[in-house]
Amino acid sequence: FKLKNVAIDLSKNMDFSQFKTPFELESWFTYILVILGSILFGLLLQWIIFLIIKISNRRKPTVLKAQLLKHLKIPSQFLFPILFIFSAFSFLNLNSFWHKCIESLIIINFSWLIIASLNAIEEVVKQKFTINDSHKVKERKVLTQLRFMKNLTVVIIITLAIAAILWNISSVRKVGTTILTSAGVIGIIAGVAAQKSIANLITGFQIAFTQPIKIDDEVMIEGEFGTVEDITLTYVVIKTWDWRRLVLPLNYFNDNYFVNWTFSSQELIGSVFFHVDYMFPISDFRKKLLAILKSNKLWDHNVADLLVTNLDKTTMELRATFSAKNASDIWNLRCNVREEMINYIQKNQGNGLS
Repeated sequence: FKLKNVAIDLSKNMDFSQFKTPFELESWFTYILVILGSILFGLLLQWIIFLIIKISNRRKPTVLKAQLLKHLKIPSQFLFPILFIFSAFSFLNLNSFWHKCIESLIIINFSWLIIASLNAIEEVVKQKFTINDSHKVKERKVLTQLRFMKNLTVVIIITLAIAAILWNISSVRKVGTTILTSAGVIGIIAGVAAQKSIANLITGFQIAFTQPIKIDDEVMIEGEFGTVEDITLTYVVIKTWDWRRLVLPLNYFNDNYFVNWTFSSQELIGSVFFHVDYMFPISDFRKKLLAILKSNKLWDHNVADLLVTNLDKTTMELRATFSAKNASDIWNLRCNVREEMINYIQKNQGNGLS
C-alpha cells in the first residue's frame, strides 16, 4: 500500500507534457492535409507556367519553347511540389530528419532539372545547325564539342549533387573530414585504379577539340563502314550500314588508324573499273556513262569522266569516275552505274568484256 500511495503522489506531481511528441501536438490529419495541399499548389503552379509557355509557342513557335516543354515538364512536376512541401515543413514541428530528406530531394530534382535543360539546349543547337537533314563540317565540329562538354557537365553536376547531399548530413561530414586526412594515399590508389578512365577522359578532350572524328562522320574501321552516332566520355558508337552498333573505346582512335571519308567535306568521288578489249568503242561508252549519271538523282553534277587507266597485251582498263554528296550516295551510285553499264555492254557489245 505504501508503494501504491507513492506512485499516486508521483503521478500527481509530474508534468507529462514534456514527453509529448510532435505527432501528439498535431494530428496526422493536419500533416497529410498540409502535404497534399503543397503537392496540389506545386502542380497547379507548374501547370500554369507550362500552359503559358505552350500558348506562347502556339502563337510564335520556336525550337527553344518546344524543347523546354519536352524536356522540363516531368522534372518540374516533382520540383514545385517538393519546394512547397519544404516551405510547409517550416510551419510544422518536425524533427531535422524530415528536413534533411526534403533537402536531399530538392538537390536531386534540381540537378535533374539542370541536366534536362542541357539536353534541351543541345537539341536547340542541333536543329539550328541542321540543313536538309545533314550537317556541314564546321557544324559537326560544334556538335561534337557540344556533346562532349554536355557529357562532362552532367558528370560534374551528378558529382556535386552527391557531395552536397553528403555534406548536408552532419554524421557523414565528420566521416568525410577523417577521410580527408588520408587523402594522399586515397588519391594515389584512386589514380592507379582509374588510369584507363583518366586516359579516356584526356583522349575525349583531344577528340572533342582536334576532332579526327566528329558526329555524323562516315568512317571505315576494322573493315566496317558506318556513321559516328555518339561520342561519350569513354567510348564512341559507330552505326554500321546494316544498323549494327560498333562500340569502341576512345583510346582506340589514338592507337589505331582508320579511314574518315568525311573529315573535311562530305562530297566524295566514286569509281568503277571495266576491263575490255581493244576493239571496244570508248567514246560510245563515255556517252552512255553521262546519260546514266544525268538520269540518276544521286549524282551531284560535279564530276563525271571515263578514262583509260591501264593497258596490257589483250585488254584495256577503263575507269569511270563520278561524284555524290556523301558516302552512302556514292556507294549506291557505284552499284547503279555498274548495273546499267553491264546491261549496255550485254545489249550492244556482248563480246567487248575481257
